[in-house]
Amino acid sequence: MTAWPDERIPIWVEPTAGEALDSWLEAYSRRLSTSMPEFVRFLGLPGARLNRMLRCLTEHERQVLSRRTGLSSARLTAMTLEPWDGLAVTIDRQTRRLIRPPLWRHSGNNTRYCPRCLGESSARWQLSWRLPWSFACTRHEMLLLDRCPKCGQPPLVHGYRRLRDVASGTCLYGTGSTNAIHCGFFLPHAEAALLPSHSLILDAQREVNTDVLETESAPGSARQHSQELAVLARSALHGLHTQLTSAPTAVHDVLAECGGALPEPTSEDAHSTAIGTAIARIALHRQRDDSDTVFTWLMATKRSRQERQNYPTQWLSGWVSAGPRVTSRALAAVDEELTWLARIRFGTTTSAPAWPTLTDEDVQRRAARLPAMLWPAWTMRLLPCLPESVFRLAGIRRACAALLLMPGANWDYSQATHFLGNRRKFPHREAFDAALKRNGSAELATALVLLARALDSNPAPINYARRRATFSEATVTFDLDAYQKYCRQHGMRAGPVQIERLRWYVLKLLLGADPGTSSRTPAWSTELSRRINDELKSFLLRQAAENLSSHGITEPVVWQPPSTWLNEIAWAGVEPDRIDSDLFSTLTAAGHSLAHIAKALDVSEDHVRLHVEATGISVPLPSAPSQLRIPGRPIPRQGLFAPEELQRLYHEEKFSLAKIARLAGCSQSTVRQVLDEAKIPVRKNRARSLSRLPASFSREWLEREYTHKGRSSTDIARELGINKNTVAKRLKSWGIPRRPNGLHSNPFASLSIPLSPAMQRVSMTKNCLSRLRHLLQVPGHRNLSAAAASLGVEPGSLSHQLRRLEATLGFTAIARTTPLSTTAAGATFLAEARQLIALLDGEASPSESS
Repeated sequence: MTAWPDERIPIWVEPTAGEALDSWLEAYSRRLSTSMPEFVRFLGLPGARLNRMLRCLTEHERQVLSRRTGLSSARLTAMTLEPWDGLAVTIDRQTRRLIRPPLWRHSGNNTRYCPRCLGESSARWQLSWRLPWSFACTRHEMLLLDRCPKCGQPPLVHGYRRLRDVASGTCLYGTGSTNAIHCGFFLPHAEAALLPSHSLILDAQREVNTDVLETESAPGSARQHSQELAVLARSALHGLHTQLTSAPTAVHDVLAECGGALPEPTSEDAHSTAIGTAIARIALHRQRDDSDTVFTWLMATKRSRQERQNYPTQWLSGWVSAGPRVTSRALAAVDEELTWLARIRFGTTTSAPAWPTLTDEDVQRRAARLPAMLWPAWTMRLLPCLPESVFRLAGIRRACAALLLMPGANWDYSQATHFLGNRRKFPHREAFDAALKRNGSAELATALVLLARALDSNPAPINYARRRATFSEATVTFDLDAYQKYCRQHGMRAGPVQIERLRWYVLKLLLGADPGTSSRTPAWSTELSRRINDELKSFLLRQAAENLSSHGITEPVVWQPPSTWLNEIAWAGVEPDRIDSDLFSTLTAAGHSLAHIAKALDVSEDHVRLHVEATGISVPLPSAPSQLRIPGRPIPRQGLFAPEELQRLYHEEKFSLAKIARLAGCSQSTVRQVLDEAKIPVRKNRARSLSRLPASFSREWLEREYTHKGRSSTDIARELGINKNTVAKRLKSWGIPRRPNGLHSNPFASLSIPLSPAMQRVSMTKNCLSRLRHLLQVPGHRNLSAAAASLGVEPGSLSHQLRRLEATLGFTAIARTTPLSTTAAGATFLAEARQLIALLDGEASPSESS
């Protein structure tokens, strides 16, 4: 036999199944004919408070009880409320007080009871009766009671006096140290409402016991189910007092089981909890025929409580705490009441609507996987075959890209377009709405939501956010020498227009979208794509790859999400695989028009344009430049090209070739060809100042100063002491692309210091230096008006300068705090600006700036 430890009490009282700790200790003290305080001291826990021990035991208390009674620590813990902490009750572990419970107001300080269970067990109290989710006894099929029917007070499990003359199960109210008279009602004789055998309330209690209160079930699943039941139950209890006349039959059946009495409006006793939980369970079990009817009634009661909030998502926000299953079902029910943008945000056209839960970081992570224009293959799938061509196809694609940032997020359309760099948001939406006949369709909304979710759950090999921050028209590089060599090998001419367009094409490959923010792709883009043969395409891809490599980026040049991301979806547009690529190549090689190709393929012209971009299909380039004259076919000599008239204009009137070409509506090369055929000698150009050019004036030097450093032709000409037209002609003859209009000379070019991408953009803007000097003085002032007064400029001018600078930078540099401060990105930029200006002013040396 196992030896009985010396410290263990020789008399043993076995706890009953599911008994509470204080009930067991009360029964133990009765068995030893002592009071509860004396028994606790006898155990070795003087001063211990039983109600705190019931909530959770300290390690010392657990060890003492285990040593003195022989119960294991696990069994002792199971007799306390600790296993349900955070689920049904809330325990402050520092003070061991019961504070506001997670869902119901019943905190666990008081206990409910089943009279028959008390009578059969000699007044042993169940721990579950202290939980707000216990409202019925499934064994005796009756509602639990909250109070003594005689004194109206919650029952006490134990008293403070020696209860030798008080029978077990007697109401102990008034047995405390300060009470002279106690109630004395025998609680097993209390009357409780009996429930039918196939009771909806009993079914609800059985489900709660297994899915919520079972301590071995998954905590996450139990918490989710309890939230669903509690939120819907509270709506049901409110609806019983406001919408009872419209309540479904199932609601009246639940009331009838409890005698037909309505619960008190503010009460959360067993009667109220039973009715509310039973109605909530019916609404949640969709396999029941009356589930949808009850759920719709609950939504009506919820709407009636929010009379000033007519928009569905406003009054449904109170149901978000119920969890995604309830919220999804509620959102699906109000789908037709939402705007089209709201349907995208909440995904109500899909099978799984959801309340927005994405953080800004989550949306930015999705944006990094997304170009500023929707991929061409996916645009083909989403864009219906409209009867007329969409002239602003790029705008539609930019709008679709912005809309992909909205599902599951609280961003609005303006935020999404700005983050992708598509700052001209309204033209894009106008193009989108016009193409889709305003507000779009449910099919398009479904596809956008599902594609957005797929972007979140699938890896993407390209970080488009990094590319947008790295590459621009000013920073992308193009190997002109290699291209000129390619042109010589194929008998082509490397004209400046062609070079500029190919640079644009390389930048488009890098960004996955048209450079800039226009809603229209240049008209020459489709023709250029069709005329790029495989060899030239490989050359351009190598140029894009070299740009990536120069910045340490190891990514594929181009990529589109595979179609397998979204299976079994009805596309509004055209699946790319549906187009016969062989027929398309044949029609394109034959030189047929876009309209003819679209008709032959039974698609729209826009789908043909997208197919060209998505697949990169091309035809061989002609072996010789198209500008060369075919032998035996001289240009007709009539009108302006009559020899006498041409002689007069060119030699007597001194018209330039460009002016004659404009008058005749042709190119300058055609005018020069006519002059050769008419044997009209070409005028000798006036003496140029080329002899004044320094020996270092080479193509490499000019490209470095003009393209890479950002100096203007006027600035370069001033340094060399020549006319700026001479510089412009050399730029043209050497095939160096001219910068877009509106860019100005880089004031830091003479420093020969690498600039950050942000500083490169700013350095090409008007009045760059003065604006940077002002910007450096702004932080620290109370507001912009105070900063403007200190600088001696108008507040409106300073505000305008700051807005233009931040628009060029692409981020906020000055935080509008009090006083004004710099953002993290702004602090880095201002530090660079301060160093550069100091170098220009001679206050620092290049070594110091590095």
